[in-house]
Amino acid sequence: MKKPLLPFEVLSYRCVTGIVFFILAIICLFHRSSRVLVMYPKMPSGEGCDDTPLNGRRSRLCCPSTHSSKLIHPIRDLAPTYVQLIHEFPSVCRGSWEPTSCQAHQKVAILIPFRSRELQLRLLLGRLHLILQQQNVAYSIFVIDQSGADPFNRGLLLNIGIRESLRRDPNINCFVFHDVDLLPENSQNLYYCDSSLRHLASGVDEFRYHVPFSNYAGGVTSLSKDNVLKINGFPNRYWGWGNEDDELAARCMVNDINLSRPPEHIGRYHAVSHVKALRGAGHYDLFLSFRGYLNDGLSALNDHSYHVIREHVPTHQTLLLPFPPSLNTCALTQLAVSLNTSVAAVREAIWNTAYLTNLTNVQWIDVDRLLRPILYTHITVDVSPIRSTPVQPLKRTRESWIWFLRFYGWI
Repeated sequence: MKKPLLPFEVLSYRCVTGIVFFILAIICLFHRSSRVLVMYPKMPSGEGCDDTPLNGRRSRLCCPSTHSSKLIHPIRDLAPTYVQLIHEFPSVCRGSWEPTSCQAHQKVAILIPFRSRELQLRLLLGRLHLILQQQNVAYSIFVIDQSGADPFNRGLLLNIGIRESLRRDPNINCFVFHDVDLLPENSQNLYYCDSSLRHLASGVDEFRYHVPFSNYAGGVTSLSKDNVLKINGFPNRYWGWGNEDDELAARCMVNDINLSRPPEHIGRYHAVSHVKALRGAGHYDLFLSFRGYLNDGLSALNDHSYHVIREHVPTHQTLLLPFPPSLNTCALTQLAVSLNTSVAAVREAIWNTAYLTNLTNVQWIDVDRLLRPILYTHITVDVSPIRSTPVQPLKRTRESWIWFLRFYGWI
């Protein structure tokens, strides 16, 4: 018969076990903190940072502005119209803006994957143009709209956005991947890139202003062009909602790119309510095999992988629109081309017309189509070709369940 342990032996055993678990917990905490950092973005040196024009030239770097604006929760049914947005931001053209008195640190592309979220888009545009201009960010906004009946593919749309935005402006060196239903609540949350994967949405109201798990990188993130190319962008194989953002974080992890985020009181976002999609079938299994699919990303796309659909833009001149007299030359030229008329004719119409009156619903749709290209670049894509020819893995791999549970913070 086994001799029972003496009380001091039981106590010693429990103490040793407790110390071992305590040491393991400390190691885990330090291991996580070495990768996930709560911090402001690392910006270039402040030397020479000056917003004052020098001899009429932008020879100084812009100071990143952390001016605080009061951003209240919007009333869902009162999203601004495109006409109102044009009046509010008359210096925007083709979705782009840059400071005139100084040289911006980076050229930022805001990429918004989109399908059938018009109201949320107009709410977001009002916030983005306001905050980005306050922060002295040189930016361009791209909305990548998935057509057809295929399941929504956020990662693929963002890869297409990266590809198409660089075609239009090769000088872009920072990407912000932005869900259309997340509205920033704090204008001090800087839309910049540094050497890490920046998770800007560190406090979303539907998560009670906390992240669901430490490695979470969903909603709004920023990543430099160099790092985007290093990790081969997003995966293309997630049809339906979920896990493409987890794989983004995992790709950065295996490439020694840290994950960072602002403090929760800075990275606050309001999630506009809408019907939530269900997670795609088999997505967790796809995620566990991510190392074998590192070839599934930007490098898997070519001109035959998707089709850019050219939108119909109204060309008749019967729409006299109430554009602000301060509309910039770029926007005037764009309108003149769309309406098949001269810049002088558009300018005269602006001065002679005060309000839109008695427009039919069809005419209002034409107005929206005419104004959208001024506020953002709308790219409608048919992604059915790539779905019929999925990427094959370089090798068959599968992460362990221990790795899986550790990634999601369950152990």
